[in-house]
Amino acid sequence: MKENNELKKIKEMLQEHEKRIKSLEDIFASLKSEEITAIEGRMDIEKLARKIGIKNGKVRELFDIENNTLIILKVVGKDDKERTQKISLAVLLGYKYSLGNEQVLSKEIRRNVAENRVPVNNFAKYLNELIPSLIRRVGKPKSPKTTYKLTPLGEAEAKEIFRKLCE
Repeated sequence: MKENNELKKIKEMLQEHEKRIKSLEDIFASLKSEEITAIEGRMDIEKLARKIGIKNGKVRELFDIENNTLIILKVVGKDDKERTQKISLAVLLGYKYSLGNEQVLSKEIRRNVAENRVPVNNFAKYLNELIPSLIRRVGKPKSPKTTYKLTPLGEAEAKEIFRKLCE
């Protein structure tokens, strides 16, 4: 009899917990995933600004995030090769800290290069010059699923690029 009462109390507690979980799930479902991503992105931009040692507002001027897609807004370099390489490093760092993606598809990097009006005809050649010291390729070359990620040295170089862009 005593066991039945304890089981009944435990069952009631579980039912109450299920109600709370359901109400929280309803709240999250009502929020748009874009809003959640934007909030997370803002928090990570602040983290990136702290790591680089620059003001938060300055980092926001460097790239834009829209629907889990990062767009580099500023670029420097004396020629197409240098601009392509700097954009690539900046994109990889931006995705890492803003969206939590360690690896970025090659086509995303290429898109950012093209959107900054840099020709992409030698894109692969310029990117290969960064391997293995600054970036690592994951996957087969020329595959649509090929991704790239920063090495520790590449991350330091990308942070330096952001610092220079913020001056």
